[in-house]
Amino acid sequence: MRKALWLSLVFLFTLPLSLPAETLQLVSGVVLKVELPSDRWSISREAPPFLVEEIAEHLEHELLAQGKKVDPAALQAAAQKRLAANEAYIVNAASNAYLAIDFSALRDGEIAPSRKAVAASAKYAGEGLVDEEGATEVRQKSGRTELRGAEFAYRVDASFRMHDEPRKFIGIVGFRSPYWFYLYYTDPLRDAGDIREMEQILQTLVLSASGV
Repeated sequence: MRKALWLSLVFLFTLPLSLPAETLQLVSGVVLKVELPSDRWSISREAPPFLVEEIAEHLEHELLAQGKKVDPAALQAAAQKRLAANEAYIVNAASNAYLAIDFSALRDGEIAPSRKAVAASAKYAGEGLVDEEGATEVRQKSGRTELRGAEFAYRVDASFRMHDEPRKFIGIVGFRSPYWFYLYYTDPLRDAGDIREMEQILQTLVLSASGV
């Protein structure tokens, strides 16, 4: 009896501890609910410093290739402006793995996308990795997925090398009226636990109307 109780306690204490669910009001009329599996992850409205530096470095390479002058301050500002298009980030600062979250409202007069259009956008997101500066050996596949509260959602999984360093990418592209949404996860594969926990995070995501 005591042995069984002891084993039960060991099992409970070795389970990953989830943090309380977060409800994020990122855009008007829609909230995103998410549960983080551990305190290794944090949510921020601003891009993490390591990502700002990475984007600034990419911009620097592009300017140098064009024979243009490089202004470090201008590069930082340009990187921050580009990353500000995302409403939020879920980040493991220790490993530099991150999920970028972006909502884009339909323009005036624009009609809601079809399932086929959402599928094509997800496929394009994977294929677009080929054009990223420093990306090589890109392998990707896409298909339909489920995200609670979305009208349509498609997922792309890709592996590639960035400046010869292996990386994994997961993208979820979907639509919940009146917004397209783009969830882009990039993993530098420095921590084997990141991908497992990110899969848990993605499974907890729920889109709902404000106040629900």
